[in-house]
Amino acid sequence: MPNENTHSVNLKRGRNLKTLPVQLKYVMYLTLTGGFTSLVMIFVMAWFIQRNYNLFMGDELGVSAQVVQIVRHEQQILETWLFILFLFSIFAIFISAFFMVRKLTSPVATLKRQLILYSRGDWSHKLRLAEHDEFKELESIVNKIRGDVLELKEKTESLS
Repeated sequence: MPNENTHSVNLKRGRNLKTLPVQLKYVMYLTLTGGFTSLVMIFVMAWFIQRNYNLFMGDELGVSAQVVQIVRHEQQILETWLFILFLFSIFAIFISAFFMVRKLTSPVATLKRQLILYSRGDWSHKLRLAEHDEFKELESIVNKIRGDVLELKEKTESLS
């Protein structure tokens, strides 16, 4: 029963960044990555628009054909670069999401493989997870169950 008391005490403590659920951490990282790439796109777009505005304001005699041609060319450059930046931001968000989801699912896959081995009767290996997060708590619970099963197995074999 001491584990239940310890668990209830842990639930009552205030949460800080280290104790946030791992899924929430990855969502925050993904949001920051997407926000940063969107912010870069907005700044580049604003810079091109300001540049075109300055071209028009600098022409005191009115808009000449040469200025219109320059502005159209700048507009094509703007559209091309914004499209490239959009593709880059989509690629960056996809890559970051891929690695975050991979990081999140790899401990679950390791746990699944180990539990399959346990279900087949192979209790020879302890579960080892590399990360120090919520899954580390799950690792200790699974290893405690493993120890209890091995202890019961030894007792039944000694009685036989």
